[in-house]
Amino acid sequence: MELLAYLEAVSDCQTKEALDEVLIDTCNRIGVAALSGYNFPVSAYDDDQRLPIISTWPDSVRAVYRDIMVGDDPIMNAAMALGIPVHFRSLTAKMDLNEKGQTFVAAMFEAGLVDGVITPVISRPGSVACFAAAFDEQRDDIRPSELRRIKFLFSEYYFRYRELTDVRVSELSVRERQVMVAIVNAKSNPQIARELGVSEHTVGTYVRRCFEKLDVNNRTQAIVRFLGGGAGSLPSS
Repeated sequence: MELLAYLEAVSDCQTKEALDEVLIDTCNRIGVAALSGYNFPVSAYDDDQRLPIISTWPDSVRAVYRDIMVGDDPIMNAAMALGIPVHFRSLTAKMDLNEKGQTFVAAMFEAGLVDGVITPVISRPGSVACFAAAFDEQRDDIRPSELRRIKFLFSEYYFRYRELTDVRVSELSVRERQVMVAIVNAKSNPQIARELGVSEHTVGTYVRRCFEKLDVNNRTQAIVRFLGGGAGSLPSS
């Protein structure tokens, strides 16, 4: 897919699922075997906030990353510090990886992912993410133009993702936003009811409305969409 056609396809997406499909299909056509994206910085202390925006990494690699690297990823931090798309092997060759980093790289290689590209992406001030594309072959010959093309694909995806999530979050009422903040803080429905001074039935109604407006099916998905829209604090009434 030409870059202009990709841009038009991304712009036409009305759901995250459709957006994910466009990115994944396009990356597959240029030899990307797996990809992922995380809002940056990544929280190491809340399981829900550690979820990726998107990830097609094998389960074995995702498990290792989730268990030892999320929120303390020296490879991601180095790439973000450079501020440009970088070749994975060229970057890691210059790093003295700690045990966690070595374990993750070993898990990648064992899954057949032996190289890649890591890039920061910014949709607007304060909205920053780190994306990675993995290859199943070593790409020491990767050209600067290819690095920029991969960053373009991720940048347009992230821009549209933020547009979609921002619209959804903006549709939430003040009370619904309060419920979502409580959900982010791992509060149960009974706890939310006590905190807001309403019945559990009312809280259940608010939760269902939040799911409908955010176009999700469960709390984990709702948290990702809610935080992805930049709504991380309790709004004033």
